[in-house]
Amino acid sequence: MRILAWNCCGLASARAVRALLEIQKRENPDVIFLSESHLGKVKAEKLRRRVGFDHLILHESDGRSGGLLLMWKKETKIVANDFSRFFIDVTVEDEVSWRLTGFYGEPKCDKKNDSWVQLRDLHGRISQPWLVLGDFNEILYNTEKEGGVPRPQRYMQAFHDALSDCGLADMGYEGDRFTWQRGRVRERLDRGVANGS
Repeated sequence: MRILAWNCCGLASARAVRALLEIQKRENPDVIFLSESHLGKVKAEKLRRRVGFDHLILHESDGRSGGLLLMWKKETKIVANDFSRFFIDVTVEDEVSWRLTGFYGEPKCDKKNDSWVQLRDLHGRISQPWLVLGDFNEILYNTEKEGGVPRPQRYMQAFHDALSDCGLADMGYEGDRFTWQRGRVRERLDRGVANGS
């Protein structure tokens, strides 16, 4: 199964939709999780049809920011568990049922703990193999940031602690070690983490 997670920073523009269509054509995912989609129900349904997916779960945008969207093909059996502005949580019915959570962490420094509270709450709900992926809006190590002011240790430690409490470990990655850039600041905010199962 191929899963794509992308913080698309809005799909209101034709350029962003073209970029998604190119990625979809190149990677051919079975499941797509989009954060910061900036979409309401009507536009999300239109996008789902355009990229050729059969089902979706949407947490609508407030019009200016936010919005989470999970889309999948009919061959993939998915059952919705829950969703909020931070996550879309589902069970994938495969040879072995497992849990998939598309996650979007709080971007504001003074509210980051809200993300970790949500993650811990999700951990306590269902015990099965679990994959969490998306934009956590936080780094684990200072080596995951280039440029700008160094990240305060307490924020990284809070992220470490949340992952540890949930039994989640980074799955690693290939390619550019940074997933986000603004000006000369680059950071690895996006990742996939999974439990031992």
